[in-house]
Amino acid sequence: MSSRFTTCDVYQMIRRAPKPRIDVLARLAPIVLVVALLAATAAAFAFAQRAKLADSPIQNIRFDRRLVSPAAGAREVPVRFRLLNEDHVTVDIVDANGAIVRDQLLSGRYEPKSVLFSWDARDGQGRAVPDGLYRLRISLADEGRTLEVPDEIRVDGTPPTIEKVEVKPRVISPDGDRRSDRVSVSYRFSEPAYAVLYVDGKRSRGRSFRKRPVGVLQWYGRGVRLGTYRLALAAQDPAGNMSPSTRAFEVRVRYVELARRRYRVRPGARINVRVSTDSRTLSYTLGPLRRTVVADRPIRRFAVMVPSHPGRYLLTVRVGNHSARATVVVTRGRR
Repeated sequence: MSSRFTTCDVYQMIRRAPKPRIDVLARLAPIVLVVALLAATAAAFAFAQRAKLADSPIQNIRFDRRLVSPAAGAREVPVRFRLLNEDHVTVDIVDANGAIVRDQLLSGRYEPKSVLFSWDARDGQGRAVPDGLYRLRISLADEGRTLEVPDEIRVDGTPPTIEKVEVKPRVISPDGDRRSDRVSVSYRFSEPAYAVLYVDGKRSRGRSFRKRPVGVLQWYGRGVRLGTYRLALAAQDPAGNMSPSTRAFEVRVRYVELARRRYRVRPGARINVRVSTDSRTLSYTLGPLRRTVVADRPIRRFAVMVPSHPGRYLLTVRVGNHSARATVVVTRGRR
């Protein structure tokens, strides 16, 4: 038997081979072509704009920031560029559709030097422009050219909202024993933002280190006196927009407190002293009596035997370097 193929055999094999899915390729071809054309157009536009700037007398365009809010006080977008040749320069601000929203932000004749100006996200009448993306349009009268800088400025004048806030614990002892030493303010914002804390209506020195939509801000109560403080939270986004603060949450700073300032008992009686502390160890003195109380959890009350002789005594309870006092009056009478 011969192993060679005849021409007829080859023809039959070609006819029996599976045919490619021409119909699928035909449907995908227009889609691929459109996507490729859009990408090429965008790349060509950016390249053309940068090429125009590259061979123009304007060089080294720099933005100190590209995010601005018209509602954030004195915040603006500082811009600088290098003018290589003397010319009459006009700078307009245009929106994403190319419409002018601020004409002649900068206008005048300039010698070769660094030109510095800024935009406050407002139009020519001083009104805040809508949130969105904006560009610089630079006209050079002597050159007879108008260029649009491809780098965009984003305007954000909408403050974040606070969706949830929780403050705990409400009583702290900032004594460094790692028990109720600080207040944790948990929050959830509508967008990434910095958490800003207010204490008794005044803005605290710091804010959260990072801008996040969810986080926890700590208040350690360092350097404050004993007492009750009102904590509130606000959110500030990267553009500088500040949300209204939340309602105030009361937090009490204490180390050791007695429920009563005065006790009146008979000689030799036993009194139950209620105490507020997060410590598991305390000491107390009452006349010549000195004792230490130790428990496996924060102490809430302890018993004290009063002297057998009538009189006025001072009860002093100490936790670390802090103390609380009450007067114990022992009356005359039977034991």
